[in-house]
Amino acid sequence: MKVVTLYEHNYRQAAPTLRKIADEIEAGDYGAVGTVAIALLGDRLEVFAAGPNSDGTSAACVLQAGANKVINALVNHGVDT
Repeated sequence: MKVVTLYEHNYRQAAPTLRKIADEIEAGDYGAVGTVAIALLGDRLEVFAAGPNSDGTSAACVLQAGANKVINALVNHGVDT
């Protein structure tokens, strides 16, 4: 019997996913990374920023841009552009 892996990663597991992303950053998979912003919802909401360009404004912009990307995908679902 051959076992086939359907999912390479389980993105529901936060810590392994963050380690994978860190490995990919170190490997250069995302190019030159200037800012990383992470919003973490545990017992309370925490926001982290890292990178050479990681001030509060750039972290907020990165998070907003990510939200815009998700919203645009929903708005344009099924629409040819």
